[in-house]
Amino acid sequence: MSDPNTCSKCGAKSVLKGEIGLRTSKDLELIMVVRKDHGIEKKVPLQPRVCAQCGFVDLFVESPENLKITSSDKPVDPGFKQRPLLEYDF
Repeated sequence: MSDPNTCSKCGAKSVLKGEIGLRTSKDLELIMVVRKDHGIEKKVPLQPRVCAQCGFVDLFVESPENLKITSSDKPVDPGFKQRPLLEYDF
């Protein structure tokens, strides 16, 4: 695993410390990574890392395991039906 304090572009150990977040300009909501599969929706906030030297912004999710679908997850729409496979899917 790479050092979280090292810039992935220039290699300097100058990633800004503190809480840095991404929010939409209209409603100040967090920007989320959303996974939809089999009618189940999983979300985690997108996190930035900013280099003080070159200004590069690296985006990541803090806990990608939260995007995994488990047997205990329920579909968002209780009436969800998987669409049938069609010829153009291949």
